[in-house]
Amino acid sequence: MSASFRRIDYSLRPAKHAERRMLCDVFRRLRPFGRIEDYAYVGFGSVWFTDFALFHRALGIKDMVSIEQEESAQARFEENKPFRIPIDFRSSRDALPDLDWNKKQFVWLDYDDPLSPDILLDMRIVARRATSGTALAISVQCVRAPQVDQADQDKTADAPTALARFVDEFGRDRVPTTTTPKQLYGWQYGALSRSLVAQEIEAELASRNSNGAAPEMFFQPVCEIEYEDGARMTTLVGVFFSADDAGRFEACHFDGLEFRKTDKPVRIAVPKLTVREFKRLESQLPLVPGTELDLGSIPEGEANRFVDMYRYLPNFAVLEG
Repeated sequence: MSASFRRIDYSLRPAKHAERRMLCDVFRRLRPFGRIEDYAYVGFGSVWFTDFALFHRALGIKDMVSIEQEESAQARFEENKPFRIPIDFRSSRDALPDLDWNKKQFVWLDYDDPLSPDILLDMRIVARRATSGTALAISVQCVRAPQVDQADQDKTADAPTALARFVDEFGRDRVPTTTTPKQLYGWQYGALSRSLVAQEIEAELASRNSNGAAPEMFFQPVCEIEYEDGARMTTLVGVFFSADDAGRFEACHFDGLEFRKTDKPVRIAVPKLTVREFKRLESQLPLVPGTELDLGSIPEGEANRFVDMYRYLPNFAVLEG
C-alpha cells in the first residue's frame, strides 16, 4: 500500500464519504447472521480513521483493528486514532492470518494501488478463513494498469505489450484469453479487476470446500461500486456464508438496498450544487410518488444525481469571512 495519506485528506472526499455510508447500509443488513454490535471491523485506518469512526458510531462496533504497514509514521497513527483501536504495523499479508477468524468480520481492504498478485493473495487469506456471515469489501485503483506505463517506458526492440506484461504478472490461468488492451484502462480495468478478485476468492473456496470437513462455504457479491475522487476507484462487496446459512443470507434482502437499483456497478457521481440548491432539493425528498421535483434553475442532470445519492452524500460547506 502506498502512503497516500501524505497526499490526500480522505475525510474530505465526497464520493468516498458516500461509499462509506453505502457500506454501512450493507453491513447493517447482516443482522440475520447475528448482532451487528458483536462483529469485528478490520480496515486500513490511515491517519484519518474515518471509516472506523463511522462504523463505531453508526453500527456500535467496538472490536476494531487497523492494518497499517507505513512504519515510519507509527507515532502519527497512534496519536490520531479516535478510539482504543489496536494498530497492526505489518503488511496485510502478515496481519490478516492473525485475526480472530472465529468472529464474524466486516473486512474492508481499501487499497491505494491497482490490483496486484499480492492483493489476490490477501483475497485467498480471507477466503480460507472467513466465518459464515463475514462481509468483505475490496477497493482498488483503476486509472490504468501499471503495465501500461511499463510498456510505454520500454523503448527496446520487440518489447512486450502492456497486455502481455499483465498476463505475465498475473498468470495465464487467471487472465481470460478474451482480455483486450482496452480493458487495462478506466472503468473497463475496474471491471477486469473485480472479476479477477471474485475469481480468486472462488478458487480458494473451491480448495477450502474440497476436504468436506465443514459445511460448504460460498461467497456472493452484493454490489460493485465505482467512483472518482481524483483517481478512479472500484470496490467489490460480498458476503461469505455456509450452506447451512443460505437462508440467513437471503433474509438480508440485499436486493432492497436503496443505491442498488440494477445489477450494474453503482457509479457514485457527486452532483455539483450550491448549498442553497442542495437544501432546495433536500427539502422535497423523499419524493412523494406521482410528484416531480421543483428544480428552479438547477440542471436536471445534477438534480437526478442528487436524488440518486442524497442519503449518502456529505453535508458540509466552507464558511468564509
